[in-house]
Amino acid sequence: MPKPSSRKRTWVIALVSIAALGVVGTITLVGLAVYLFTSNVDFARATPSTADTTFEEARARFGDDLPLLQLSRQDGRVRAEVTRHERVSDVTPTWLHVMAWDPDEGRLVNARMPLWLLRFGDDATVDFSAGENNVMDDLDLSIADLDHHGPGLVLDYAEGNRERVLLWTE
Repeated sequence: MPKPSSRKRTWVIALVSIAALGVVGTITLVGLAVYLFTSNVDFARATPSTADTTFEEARARFGDDLPLLQLSRQDGRVRAEVTRHERVSDVTPTWLHVMAWDPDEGRLVNARMPLWLLRFGDDATVDFSAGENNVMDDLDLSIADLDHHGPGLVLDYAEGNRERVLLWTE
């Protein structure tokens, strides 16, 4: 029969091992998140003409296609409307691309996010109302809408002061 001190030592070793495994797992997850962010997000300084050219090149691949989201300004407020296609796309998109231009900072952001990562969110929705203004309160866009729409243009929006956002899926 083992001695009581031997049992205590076994429990201590087990608890220290579990704690060490938790620390290593946490460090690994943080490292993976940093890697995903740095490999999929690009911040670049750009002049207004460079930003316009970049947006036009990205938008040109979609031709005259209408975006899934239509934004309009009514009564000083931006309204969002989801234009769903009747026919389901045969191809399921895997990436959501975001291109945004901020003229105040002269910064062009070009990012892409895997859609499988967005599926972990609440009700698998895409939330655009992160700011105080909640520009798109009434927007109800889900990952299922993006899957239904398939690869293509999601949003092409330009604000009066030349801010611009372009979203598409691949």
